[in-house]
Amino acid sequence: MTLLSCEKSESGNLKYSETVAGGCFLDKGSSFKKSQYIQPDTVTYTFTNDSLNLFVGFNATCCSEYTSKSSVEGDSILIKILTTQVGICNCVCYYTYNFKFSGNANFYNYHVSVSDLNFKGQIKP
Repeated sequence: MTLLSCEKSESGNLKYSETVAGGCFLDKGSSFKKSQYIQPDTVTYTFTNDSLNLFVGFNATCCSEYTSKSSVEGDSILIKILTTQVGICNCVCYYTYNFKFSGNANFYNYHVSVSDLNFKGQIKP
């Protein structure tokens, strides 16, 4: 399970736009799953015009399935990545999500947790 909570200390008007799944999600059923394509577990962000993109990448067994939920509630961005099917197989894959928000994100703190991983930091435009 992944939870991202961003608490802002200055006003912003972010609105959730969409989530784009990538990495292992694009290669289900392909030979890519069998290669040991491990990359660093990470959370990054970028600003483009009037939008914020939060990128989450994590390594997990390649036969698991996930879903995500995202919303902006008050002064927080809430993102959950949930395991919908636990996979028991002998391969690892790099899953990615790009969570897109529109509006102004003046200042936010974030905390992302993926299973036993924790990421904390500040989003500053």
